[in-house]
Amino acid sequence: MQGTAKGDLAAELERTARLCEDAAGVYVARHGDHVGTDVVSGLLLAAAALDTAVDAVESEAALLITATLARDAVDAAERRGLDEALLGCVTALRRVTALCEDACIDR
Repeated sequence: MQGTAKGDLAAELERTARLCEDAAGVYVARHGDHVGTDVVSGLLLAAAALDTAVDAVESEAALLITATLARDAVDAAERRGLDEALLGCVTALRRVTALCEDACIDR
C-alpha cells in the first residue's frame, strides 16, 4: 500500500472510530436503561479496533480484525433497529469494512 493510500485509510479509520464512540454515547443518552448493550459494546469494540488499525495499516491481521468487529457492530445495530443515531455510523462501518478487506486483497 502506497503512502497516500495508507494515509487515506488511516484517516477514514480514525474518522469512523470517532463516529462509533459518538454514536454509542448518543445511543446510551437516548435509550438509558433500555439500551442494547450488544449495540454499545459492538460500537466501542469496533472503535478500539479502528484506533489500533490507524497505527497498523500495514498489518493484514489488524485490518481483518477491524473488518470483523466492524461487521459485528453493524449486525448488532441492524438487529436492534437503525435510528438516526446509528445510521451514519453503520454506513461508515460498512465503508471501512470494505476498505480494510480491499487493502488485504491488494497485498
